[in-house]
Amino acid sequence: MNTLRLPSFALSVLLHALPLVRTAATADVLAAASPIVALLRWIGGAAAVAGSFHAVSGSSITVTSPTESRVRATNGVDIAFRVSLTYTSGSTVRSPALYEASNLPPGFNPPTKSGSIWRITGKPTASGTFANVMLTGYQNVNGNKASVPLTIVVVDAPPAITTQPANLTVTAGQTATLSVTATGGSLGYQWLKGDLEIPKATNASLTFPSTTVTDGGTYSVRISNSGGSVLSAPTVLTVIPGSLPPEFTALPRPARVHTGEAVALNAAASGDGPLSWSWSKDGVVLPGQTAPTLSILSASADDGGNYVVTVTGPGGAASAPAARVAVVPILSLGDPVVGGGTLSFELGAIPDRVYVLETSAVDSPNLWNPVTEASATGEAGPAGIVPLRFQISEPASAAGLYRVRAR
Repeated sequence: MNTLRLPSFALSVLLHALPLVRTAATADVLAAASPIVALLRWIGGAAAVAGSFHAVSGSSITVTSPTESRVRATNGVDIAFRVSLTYTSGSTVRSPALYEASNLPPGFNPPTKSGSIWRITGKPTASGTFANVMLTGYQNVNGNKASVPLTIVVVDAPPAITTQPANLTVTAGQTATLSVTATGGSLGYQWLKGDLEIPKATNASLTFPSTTVTDGGTYSVRISNSGGSVLSAPTVLTVIPGSLPPEFTALPRPARVHTGEAVALNAAASGDGPLSWSWSKDGVVLPGQTAPTLSILSASADDGGNYVVTVTGPGGAASAPAARVAVVPILSLGDPVVGGGTLSFELGAIPDRVYVLETSAVDSPNLWNPVTEASATGEAGPAGIVPLRFQISEPASAAGLYRVRAR
């Protein structure tokens, strides 16, 4: 078996550099078919770029351009920058004969040579920080190579305001919108009142759905992107105090009545006047109903429905919740049942309403005297009533009048 024997100097250098050899193999920063000493020198240079280089015989690789291995470009704007590496070993300084680049951002072109200068050109089409760009320099076409990382930062074109926010005057309660227009990519907005940022006011417009006097003041908007920021000219929003809108102090209450009974729906409101009133039933305005009280003298089935009252003043309008009017069958008594010393009869009653049984002598039909009263309980049926039965002692005289009055 033939044994490879290295001079003691070469063996010492190789053993000293073994950690660098392992690093280089892992990172794939160098591949060469050159003598072992030259190979170690290029590996040492690659480690130096990463910040952990301990030179073998004083060798190093330096990125001379771009400065600090970092480039800043603007999205949509042409750019050209020089790329240059140097390899120094002792007093010998060499430059690669050929360059390649990988993982370039969208819009960038591979390295090209102009005279004796290598450069990368392009027109970026995407913004962001691209930190995985690799620049590779070759010693010659078939010789050693070394790769170094570059960082290319592509920012948006700085914002420019094309239309400034305009001063605005409104009356309290009205809607107000301040807006700005600007050019530039990936714009962010932040509105300010005075010098304080307004939480969540991050759109191109600032809207007040219903202004108050406290909304008045001086506003501006800061527009930013990765290329910079710009502050708009101040704009003044003036809010003139308006009339107070009406507010209800009494609301109409739902009602359930027997056919033929009277119904009164009452409302009251306060606010800057004069106040005007209107009523609607099931969404249809009722002509002539222009008072805060709606009266139905004798309710019929057609009067049942949902009633809404609206009050209007200089400060605006307000509508009350719908009040439901239900009209149930007319109050009537069933056939009386006499027996066992009692007189009883039944009627259809409205739940929880009080009914009074009254009597009168035949010869005095206009003089009614109360006998007893009762209220119906339970859940109403489809007609809106429940049965209620009155039972009293059988009258001593068959001649008499009875009636039930709903209270």
